[in-house]
Amino acid sequence: MDTPPEERFDRITRLATYLFGVDIALVSLVDEQRQWFKSRQGLALTQTCRQESFCAHAIQGEGIFEIEDASKDSRFTDNPLVTVSRGIRFYAGVPLNTSSGFRVGTLCIIDTSPRRLDDAQRQALIDLAACAEEEMNRSGLESELSRMRETRSRLAEDEKHQRLLVAALSSLNEISTSSDLSFAEQLQALLALGCRYLQMQIGIVSRIENDLFKVVSILAPQDVTLNAGQCLPLANTYCDMALTAGGFLAIHNAGQEPAQHHPCYTTFGLEAYIGNVVYVDQQLFGTVSFSSLIPRGAAFAETDKLFLKLLSRWIGASLERQRVDTLKNEFVSTISHELRTPLTAVSGGIKLVLGGATGELTDKTQQMLAMALKSSERLGMLINDLLDMEKLLAGQFSFVFQPHLLSALLTTSLQENQPYAIQYGVSLKLLPLPADRLIKIDALRFQQIMTNLLSNAAKFSMPGDEIVIYCDVCDESTRINVKDVGCGVPNEFRSRIFQKFSQADASDCRVKGGTGLGLSISKALTEKMGGDIGFTSREGEGSTFHVTFPWVKEENREIF
Repeated sequence: MDTPPEERFDRITRLATYLFGVDIALVSLVDEQRQWFKSRQGLALTQTCRQESFCAHAIQGEGIFEIEDASKDSRFTDNPLVTVSRGIRFYAGVPLNTSSGFRVGTLCIIDTSPRRLDDAQRQALIDLAACAEEEMNRSGLESELSRMRETRSRLAEDEKHQRLLVAALSSLNEISTSSDLSFAEQLQALLALGCRYLQMQIGIVSRIENDLFKVVSILAPQDVTLNAGQCLPLANTYCDMALTAGGFLAIHNAGQEPAQHHPCYTTFGLEAYIGNVVYVDQQLFGTVSFSSLIPRGAAFAETDKLFLKLLSRWIGASLERQRVDTLKNEFVSTISHELRTPLTAVSGGIKLVLGGATGELTDKTQQMLAMALKSSERLGMLINDLLDMEKLLAGQFSFVFQPHLLSALLTTSLQENQPYAIQYGVSLKLLPLPADRLIKIDALRFQQIMTNLLSNAAKFSMPGDEIVIYCDVCDESTRINVKDVGCGVPNEFRSRIFQKFSQADASDCRVKGGTGLGLSISKALTEKMGGDIGFTSREGEGSTFHVTFPWVKEENREIF
């Protein structure tokens, strides 16, 4: 298609107009979108869209496709080529076949007046079409059509790669936003995703320090002896070539490329490789790469390269966040420990003064000292929460797991938190519970969770409201619910509610009190004890926060 006119085809179409006395004769080629005219007589157009094409109908069958009067044929009555002034009325076309049997176009004759071919004319048109077909196949036009099919095949392959890339990026997003995976687990999941997408055997995130290549995370078959933490000379890795090449390198068959002399090929036998550099805080950190002991059949696609570059950017950004989080946690830990001792002394001193240790106080002085004590207690609560969070993150939180009666635990929760609720003018109500059901938890940590849930419910309720504690019981577990009829959780805040320092509004901590750590700590404690935590809420109607724990089996019913 789209080749210059050739006399051998023009000779046939001229002969057709003379033999049949028609206005137009064409040699047409049809693809998915259009019909294009290799030769044309009596027509200025070089192509039309396939949707309007008569020839697209002709190539659907064998033999002559003949329309005596298109204006009376329901298939063509509204066709623009028919409805225009002096539009098509008569059409007769014979399919042209490649040597491999594909119908790719027609030899056709067209007239603006209705007519009908007799048998002799039909045979003559078939004979002329045979001549055009022979010329087409002999002239190498078939090779042009073959290239067209290859182009279509490439486009289809590109479309396939695009679909796979979209799916891979969707998976990358799911992994990177998962709150259930640690950073190390995310790296492993991303390396597994990369190996699947790129069809490679080995995935590595490395750190480059001076002339050393250090493995940060690796996913590989069992017979690969390289492990996380292991170091290699940088010069013995393809990553060295990637750095020299500007940061990105793709090798689909090392045995047929300059890489065949590289130590990574001669020592480890890595036949295929694709890698890209990783930057953290605009400084070179290392690389993310995928390799295989088997050569690839084809070079890496552009979508493969795009995927790897996006992956390396995500890993770099995540490493930067991890670095900042580590610095922040170290800072918070240091400040918390440094403040705790002097704050204890301040609080103790205020209590002594309020208790009369320095003599009688005026009402104004008592009021000011009471405010100072309340502020110091609030600061102490923040420090305790920060230290709890630090211990949880460091895995230093100790738990004593024992079976406890659920009814006794929740009765204690009610009694301990009722005074706090009264401060806000709300009441706590415990609905009837199973009398003999046990859960295996750390009782102290369980009460810490319940205190967080009940204090939040009290703070965000109106005076006179009632907070209800009840259980949903099933065969394997129980869900403990804390239901309030307060203001509810804003929609835009729900995805962040269990994150550290999260509050629906910056003013909440001033108006309602709190550190923004309670729910984050509760989530961590619940999960450490083998449970789940969640909530449902409607703005303006209230919320129900719930924790779920499995029952203790009958054979383990020793009660503490």
